Order: sequence, then structure tokens, then C-alpha cells
Amino acid sequence: MGLIINNCKKKTCAVFIFDGFADQEISLTTAWLGRKGTEFAIETFSTHGQPVTSMSGMRVTPHTSLKMMEPEDFDLLLLPGGEKWKEGDNLEIFPLIRATVGKRPIAAICGATLALGDLGLLDDIPHTSNFPGFLKHYCPDYAGEHLYQAMPCVNAGNIITANGVAVIEFAYEILRTFGVFGEQKAQEWKELYLSGGEVMSFFE
Repeated sequence: MGLIINNCKKKTCAVFIFDGFADQEISLTTAWLGRKGTEFAIETFSTHGQPVTSMSGMRVTPHTSLKMMEPEDFDLLLLPGGEKWKEGDNLEIFPLIRATVGKRPIAAICGATLALGDLGLLDDIPHTSNFPGFLKHYCPDYAGEHLYQAMPCVNAGNIITANGVAVIEFAYEILRTFGVFGEQKAQEWKELYLSGGEVMSFFE
């Protein structure tokens, strides 16, 4: 659906946040996806709309709550990692993930890939996670080992997965997929961050 900002309809990236969410894993994505001049707006939500504390200790007040979110209300569902996924928490978001599959893209990084593994969403598509065996260790019913790829980030179309240190690759796939940059500019953006090259030249 998108948000109406300054009388201009924007696409929406819905970000699920919770106590201990790994803010560093999605910060590059949200910074560039929601920056001034893009077609995207960032909308955060927590289970009950309550403020949460990120892994780095930042106190974050979300825009809304889980009960207010439907796939028709956003264009991308972004799931950051965090220890709660390994602890078997965050189950309340599973129905939204199920409802989103096939309607909107889902991007999950690090521990958030466990939710997709638990729901069987990685059993028949190429994907990655923190390391081989990570998904099976925490998701006994996971059956996608034959499609696991030992890569930083895997874009399977409607589902993007990444390991916890693939912050740049994760952001690149999302920015490229949603046309924030053209193909060549997106590659230049990726190389800029990977190489630590001349920053100003990218904006020329």
C-alpha cells in the first residue's frame, strides 16, 4: 500500500524490531533504502507497539504494532537477527510471515533465517544462513540442506537470506532488487563499501 509522505505515495519497508534485535545487521539497508530521494519509507513495528532496546543498547520506539501489519500495507518485510530467534521467541510474527509469502518479498538476516527455516520456507529454494548446520541445529524439521549455499547472501526472488556479517551484500541485494540504484550503480555501491574506496566519486 505504501505511506503517504508530503502528498507522495512511497513504498514501505516494514521492519520487525524486538528487544535485542541486531540493529547493525540492517542499518546499512535502512539508511540507504529510506534516505531522502528514494521511493521507500521505513516503518518499524514491534509486537505490541512497545519501545524496544536493540542489541547495541539503543532505545527504539516503533511506528506501530504487529496487529496493524498486513502484507497489503508494505512492499518488503525486513527481519533482523537477534538472540531471540535462537531462543525460540518471536513466534508471534510467524502468522505475518506466512501471510506475506508469495505476496511480498521477505529479507531475513542471521538468526531471522531460523524463522523461515521453522516455517519450511527454505526447504525448496536456494538460501543461506550463518553456517552449514545452523538451520538444522535450531530447526529440527528443516529439510533444505541440499539447497543451502555457503555464500554471504542469496537472493531467491521473493526471499533474500544472509549470514550475520553480510551486511553489505544483504543491503546490496535489497537495493538492487527494488531498483534504488540501476544495476551498474548498485554494483558501484557494493564495491564502494567492500573496498572503502573514494566516497565522493560515487555521488558524482
